[in-house]
Amino acid sequence: MTALRQNQLAAQLAKPLPPIVLLAGEEPLLIQEALDAVRAAAKKQGYSERITLDVEPGFRWQQVFDQCASMSLFAERRVVEVRMPKGPNGHRKGKAAEGDEDEGGDEPAGKSEDGTKALLALAQKPSRDTLLLLVMDPLDYKGRQAAWYSALDAAGVSVYAEAVKPEQLPAFIQERATQLKLQLHPEAVLVLAERTEGNLLACMQDLEKLALLFPMQQVSAEDLLKSVADSSRFEAFDLVDKMLTGDAAGAIHALSRLREEGVNALAVLGPLAYALRTWAVAGAVFSRTRDINSACAQAKLFGVRARPYEAALKRSRGFSPAAALARLARVDQAVKSGQESAAWEDLLALVLAASGAALPAAKAA
Repeated sequence: MTALRQNQLAAQLAKPLPPIVLLAGEEPLLIQEALDAVRAAAKKQGYSERITLDVEPGFRWQQVFDQCASMSLFAERRVVEVRMPKGPNGHRKGKAAEGDEDEGGDEPAGKSEDGTKALLALAQKPSRDTLLLLVMDPLDYKGRQAAWYSALDAAGVSVYAEAVKPEQLPAFIQERATQLKLQLHPEAVLVLAERTEGNLLACMQDLEKLALLFPMQQVSAEDLLKSVADSSRFEAFDLVDKMLTGDAAGAIHALSRLREEGVNALAVLGPLAYALRTWAVAGAVFSRTRDINSACAQAKLFGVRARPYEAALKRSRGFSPAAALARLARVDQAVKSGQESAAWEDLLALVLAASGAALPAAKAA
C-alpha cells in the first residue's frame, strides 16, 4: 500500500484493516484523532482486545513478536499498539532512528535492542489476526526514507500528520467550526488563528468552548476575546496588545505576571513572533504609502485586530520589527540552552523597546 494523507484515512478505515498501521507526525492533535479512528475501526471489525507497549530505553522487541504470534484467550483478533515517542530504540533520534546502525552509548535503563531491525522483520511477516498499530512523534525527511519505515508502509498503511502552517490555520479553524456547528465571523477566525498559532490542541479547546457558549449564533471577534481571555496563551497576547499600543507599563506588568505564574518563556515567544512578523509586513507598506488602512489591509489586519497595529505604525519610527525578530531568535536559543533567566531579561528589553523605550544593546555571547 502507500502513505495516506490525513483526509484519506477515513475511506481506508472503511475497508478491511491491513496488518500494520503506522501513525506519525508533528501535530499531536491530528495523531490522536487518527489513533482514535483506527481504534474505533478495529473494534468495529472484531479486534476486541488491545495490548499496549511503550518503547523506552532497554525495551525488548521480543515482546512485540510474542504478542503478535500468540493466540489470545479472549478474542479472535487483537490490536498490538506500540508507542514510540522517541523512535524505535526508545532514546535520542540519531542514526538508529533513521535506519542505520546504533552509535552505542549508555542508556538509562540498559542498551536497547535494534528496533529498526525488529520493525523490518515485523513488516516482512505480519500476523494475520493481529493489527500492529505503531505510533510515533515527528520524523525528519531522512527518517521517513529509512528502510524500516518504507517496509512498514509497504506492508500496511502509514499516515504522517504534517504541521499545519500559519496560512493554513484559518481554513482548519473554519472546517472544525463547521463540524461543531459553530458559526464564526471571518474576523473571529483570524483572531483565533493568530492567538493559537502552533497549538492545535488549544485551538480545538477554544472552539469546543465557543460551541457550548454560542449555540446557533454567530461569534464575533469581540465575543471570542471575551470568552477565552482567561488562559495564559491569551494573556500573552494581552501583553502583545499593550506593547503594540505603546503601553509600556502595562506590557511590563503583563510580562512579569506571566513569569510569576511559571509560564515558560517559549510560550511568550510565539505570540511576540507573530506580532513582530505582522508588524514588519504592515510597516513595510506604511513606509512606502504612509497609508495606515492600506498597510493593515496588506497585512490582513481588519477591525479589532487592526487597532493595536494602527497605534504601533503611528509611533514606530526608529523601531525595527525585523531586527527585533532576530533578537527573539536569540531568546529562543537562550531558553533551549537552559538560560531562561537571561531569556526573560532579553524579553523585557525587547518589550520595552517595542513599547517605545530604548532597546539596550544585546549582550555578547
